[in-house]
Amino acid sequence: MGISPFTCLACVPQMHAVSVDGNRKHYRFRSATGSTEGLFDGALFANDDDVANFVHYVQNATKHASGKGMCGSSQWTAAKETCRASASKIDEEGIEIAVCRHGVLLKALNMFRGEIFAYPMYLQKELSTLSPAFFCMDVACRYFPYLEKVATQCPELQTLQTMRPLLSVMHAKAHTWTCELKWGGRTQEGAGNTIGEEVEQVNSFLSRAAMSTKYMSKGAR
Repeated sequence: MGISPFTCLACVPQMHAVSVDGNRKHYRFRSATGSTEGLFDGALFANDDDVANFVHYVQNATKHASGKGMCGSSQWTAAKETCRASASKIDEEGIEIAVCRHGVLLKALNMFRGEIFAYPMYLQKELSTLSPAFFCMDVACRYFPYLEKVATQCPELQTLQTMRPLLSVMHAKAHTWTCELKWGGRTQEGAGNTIGEEVEQVNSFLSRAAMSTKYMSKGAR
């Protein structure tokens, strides 16, 4: 009784780090039958209209251009800032999830346009009241320059820059060595043993659950 399900008691009174990433395996077909109302709307998942309005506001303010998502010889899908929806039969293309450094679910949203930067920025804005010291991503080297650009056009988002960038430790190995040195979690003062990969563990579990549900539903027909 009285327990908040999406709150980490170990991160009180100030959250040390938030880890954010997208999961493209949690999609919904436009032809899907049944209720489209989520069980966790308003609790874990952000309202779709609120997210869409934020995305529209940010993209209009910055007049962004599509990027290639490159870092060295690696191309990162999550770093390709595009505004086009998928041309497939998919409605929701996946989910974007934010967790604390202990892997506790904090906030999520439905993705309709791939892993654009406006999605983690929305989650970052929503979680800013928790005052996390670090914001961890596998493309932090691309996201934070974008955040700086957005903040110049949207002054109310400038407070998000108080969070320090942390390039997740494992993913940093696929970036250039200069990028790993500048952004990597192992070189950030005060980061401690934060690896920034906590959301990957959560996504791995959710992906397995999604695949199990998919094949169980096929067998039930």
